[in-house]
Amino acid sequence: MFWKIFVFEAQNRLRRPAVYVYFLAVLLFVIFSFSAGALPAGEKEHFNSPMMIARTYAWLSIIMMLVTSAIMGMPLYKDIEYNTKDYYLTYPITKAGYFWGRYCSSLLFVLIIGSAVMFGAYIGTFLGPLLGLNDAGRYGPNKLIYYLQPFLLIGVPNLVFTSSLFYGLVALTRNIKVIYSGGTILFLGYLIATFFLAHSSNEMVIKLADPFAFNGVRMQVNQADDYLKNISTVSFEGVLLINRLLWPGIGFALLLFSYLRFNFADFFSGKRDKKIIKDEIVNRSAQRPKVSTSFAGKYNIRTLLTLTKTELSNIIRDNYFWIIIGCGLTFLGFIFYLGDSFYRVPNLPRTVSLLVIFYDNFLFFIFFIIIFYTGETVHRDRTTRYAYINDSLPAPNWVLNGSRLLSLLVLGTFLSTIPMFLGIFIQVIKGYYQFNLLVYLLDVFVLMLPRFLEMVVFAYVIHVVINNKFAAHGVGIAIWIVLFFAHITGVFNYNLFLYSYPPNYSISDMDGIGHMLTPVLWFNIYWLLAGGLLIIMSALFYYRGISSSFKERWQLARERFDRKTKWMAFAVTVCFLAAGSYIYYNVSYLNSYLTGAESDKRAVDYERTLKRYENLPLPKLTSIKLVVDLFPNKLEAKTHAYFTLVNKTDKPISKMLLDGEGITYDLKIEGKDMDYTVPLTYARGKFNWFRPERDTADFRIYSFARALAPHDSVVVEMNSVVKHKGFQNDSYSGDILHNGTYFSGGIPGLGYDEGEELGSNYERKRFGLSPKTDKEVSQNDPVGKSTLIMGSAADLYSLDITVSTAGDQTAIAPGELQKTWKQNGRNYYHYVQQSPGLYPSFKILSARYSVSSGNVKIDSLHNVKTSIYYNPVQSINTWRFMNAMEDGLKYYSKVYGTYPYKDLRLVETSIYSGGSSSYPTLNTYNENTGWSADLSHQGLLDYCYYDASKLIARQWWIFQTPPNNTVGSQVISVGLPKYDAYVMIERKYGKENMGEILQEEIWNYLFWHSRGQEPERPLINANRWYEWETKAAQVLYGLRDLIGDENMNAALRGFKNEYAFKKDPPYAGSRDLYRYLKMHTPDSLQYYLKDTWEKITFYNNKILSVTASPLDKNNYKVTIILKAEKSYLLGKGNYVSTPMDDYVDLAVFAAPSEDKTGRMQLNPLYVKKQKLKSGTHSIVLVVKGKPVSVGIDPYGKLIDQMPDDNIKKF
Repeated sequence: MFWKIFVFEAQNRLRRPAVYVYFLAVLLFVIFSFSAGALPAGEKEHFNSPMMIARTYAWLSIIMMLVTSAIMGMPLYKDIEYNTKDYYLTYPITKAGYFWGRYCSSLLFVLIIGSAVMFGAYIGTFLGPLLGLNDAGRYGPNKLIYYLQPFLLIGVPNLVFTSSLFYGLVALTRNIKVIYSGGTILFLGYLIATFFLAHSSNEMVIKLADPFAFNGVRMQVNQADDYLKNISTVSFEGVLLINRLLWPGIGFALLLFSYLRFNFADFFSGKRDKKIIKDEIVNRSAQRPKVSTSFAGKYNIRTLLTLTKTELSNIIRDNYFWIIIGCGLTFLGFIFYLGDSFYRVPNLPRTVSLLVIFYDNFLFFIFFIIIFYTGETVHRDRTTRYAYINDSLPAPNWVLNGSRLLSLLVLGTFLSTIPMFLGIFIQVIKGYYQFNLLVYLLDVFVLMLPRFLEMVVFAYVIHVVINNKFAAHGVGIAIWIVLFFAHITGVFNYNLFLYSYPPNYSISDMDGIGHMLTPVLWFNIYWLLAGGLLIIMSALFYYRGISSSFKERWQLARERFDRKTKWMAFAVTVCFLAAGSYIYYNVSYLNSYLTGAESDKRAVDYERTLKRYENLPLPKLTSIKLVVDLFPNKLEAKTHAYFTLVNKTDKPISKMLLDGEGITYDLKIEGKDMDYTVPLTYARGKFNWFRPERDTADFRIYSFARALAPHDSVVVEMNSVVKHKGFQNDSYSGDILHNGTYFSGGIPGLGYDEGEELGSNYERKRFGLSPKTDKEVSQNDPVGKSTLIMGSAADLYSLDITVSTAGDQTAIAPGELQKTWKQNGRNYYHYVQQSPGLYPSFKILSARYSVSSGNVKIDSLHNVKTSIYYNPVQSINTWRFMNAMEDGLKYYSKVYGTYPYKDLRLVETSIYSGGSSSYPTLNTYNENTGWSADLSHQGLLDYCYYDASKLIARQWWIFQTPPNNTVGSQVISVGLPKYDAYVMIERKYGKENMGEILQEEIWNYLFWHSRGQEPERPLINANRWYEWETKAAQVLYGLRDLIGDENMNAALRGFKNEYAFKKDPPYAGSRDLYRYLKMHTPDSLQYYLKDTWEKITFYNNKILSVTASPLDKNNYKVTIILKAEKSYLLGKGNYVSTPMDDYVDLAVFAAPSEDKTGRMQLNPLYVKKQKLKSGTHSIVLVVKGKPVSVGIDPYGKLIDQMPDDNIKKF
């Protein structure tokens, strides 16, 4: 009997389209991902590397819960739906044969669909190069084991687990909707569990507790470099192997429990669901009222409203609906409550951050609710067989169709309000009452609601047209996923063709939705009108009565497309096309939309045409005088400027290359326009049909009427306007905002910009370009030493800026504020910095700021005015920034030399400005970071103080001692400020509390080191940001710990004094810094400098065992067995052990306690540097006080390959 049912179920599956739809959806999606390269692969990692295939299987098997639920839910439930009990109960079918036959046959098809990942990846490796989507070099060898191992050890166990779970749930409950709720609970529970596991340091728990093995696979992938990823499969041994046996076993155990509880007769008879309805006594002799029938307009309206209420009631009274909503609210409330954080410090629950969290985490969940309950609403009458009655009633189609659609639109409206009401609830319980109600209302009802309604209409039409609930689920979800990935990967993100997608936009506390409101509104109108056309389509294909074939419904649709419907469709189509035309006019006529391939081609044309000008001698910019008028309400800026250019080369300069992207400008010398040519034009974008066939590039070559001789100078006058035309396909214009302008002055860039070249070597090969290597200018290169890292034209210059802005805003620029005044309702500000001058670059800011001011006395002769400009609703941490400014100015002035300017400002900027930035006398800090840090709980790192200290230090190491343009020089501009921030944190919290931040940063460095595409270089030749920032700061802090404050400060002060405010080259490089460090490092410690600057050194220190024996008078004898190891990295992945004779901290700690700030601090009973050789050591110490842990390099001053094993508890 098992075999007969197995075969019957298989034959039934093969006759249904759903299986083919699911298989093709997965297959095509994976083919697209692997052929187009839409995968998180490293630069040297093959798209079909064994680890990439394993990772793909791990996350896709999570998504495939949707498929598993559809396949495994139907075998049992369809017998209830189609009332087949009268047939089954008359046949000699056994319980085991029926239960396991259905299960095994369905599981077989789940596994077949799961194998589509394997086949899709394999096919994609051939289609990618064949279709020209990717270079053949991005794909490695296709070995069977690379595909078979992930399928058998990741895909099969995961699919067996979810299949067993869903099948068992239906067997127990007799309700298909339990799968929706069960899947929701599993998925959201998995996300919450993953969050907690991410904060666990127990690797065994992380690997065991993950039912899909995603975290275990991810950990192996992250620890491998690209070379290993290309040749190694994921290792399934130890805990990960146990995981692969454990979770399918749990699934099977749940299935076995369901089988034991399964009662064959009760399952079909539905005794658990029966309700006894008592007979009512009816007085049949009573006089009956006269009934008059009328099916006029009022009847239809009343019926529409009644049926809409009924459909809504069916959804609302569904317990499973509230289970799903409850799970979703719990998950959303959980992540709302946690919010975003930096350095493990939570931010306040600002309205804008909550809405961003909702968008990032919840839109797909909302879509799943909509499409599932659309299916239930559309197919409910047929499932309950009420359609035979309901569809015979006189109500017209538009009433029946409209009632269902209206009920679902109400559902969509309800779902759109969730982030607002839940967000306010979370804000209240966290004691945050600054509700930005305007942003809530705009975002929910103007921006979010239209998209939810578009989702509803899309799901409704899919279900009506396909006329099969589970097939419609599959098709709808597949289309939605394709739209999502096409948009997010940039493969095709032309929003006019991506249903329901508006431009991406950001929400700011300073500017709200700002300038992006208009384009998003237009796209929403456009897609709502498209939804109107889909509604007309649903009316044409709507069916009633007995289900009919698509051919019959197509014929019926043609009959329904009468004169009235045609006029309605015509009117909606005209409006749809009108809205689309206006959007197209803005996106593809006033502006230019380019596909990814077209952008790459333009980068190639740029390089081929303008590369010849890369070494063109450029004049130095020595004086800038600007008059800038900002018009925030118009999103416009006008600039009138005078630049003094000096030829500091030994060759005459006759022309210069300028890049004026987004700027309308002209240049004059002595009142005469400068002549220029446009050396580059581009082919028109394929979607920009009405633009000229050739687009004029923004590059110009200006010619001097008389060549600028060496040491000669010239004053150039410029007028420019920055005003963005219309709107674009995606987010744009982050420089001029209604509130929060972050403006570069409207000045075109000078010289060839290598950053605009095509970066990917694989893409370069496809276009016939030579491979791109890191541009390294030798540290002895005379041009590199005589050029600042800011650019070939950068020099010490004087600045004079007069800026006007709106009457309710404050304008800020570098330099000393000379004067402010008001004229014609506008605010004017005059900033000047003549001596000692400034190094590039600068920004002009304007917003509705509040200001907090102070005065820091550096010495008897020098005071510095400190100012913090901030958004009035984000004032909570301004005092922390002010403390950092005062402490930083005093300490850095003391150890490195007096701060040379009269002002220092910290300014809050909008989200469009990026992160934190520094300019002479001016530091900027993004609104999403420390301004809203919730440091009310004691014990948290005051990262406002830490980040501000780093920004202040840049005033010494970028704008007094700017680095030259040679390899490794960014250690000066980036590494030194971070090192100084470490010192300031140590001064604030004490040396014993440095472990937390040092170890977090070293883990950050190790992560990026493992993912580096090119072999790492010694620090003196650092060519990666994590080398010149994170590693450099760690190395400098370790050196200070060895040689002491006095020597370290003397070295840095001497270096700064030699290179500060140099008007003439050579400028400072990393070897110059290294030279001063060597001068002040004792001979006995020179090994550290050589190891950390000239070599790439890693330690592998480890505490093997510790014991403690009590002695008298609270003394303890501590026995430590440890291992010390040092290795040099000699090429990618080649670690070579080397003899060690180094100083390393050894510490014994008592129980931690709270310090005066509430932070948990380590209490060392013993800390001393031990000179350790390579190998195992046994060390005996006597300490006073009860020890709880022992550490070797416990604070993380050395770069250890595995910092976690440096501390061991008793």
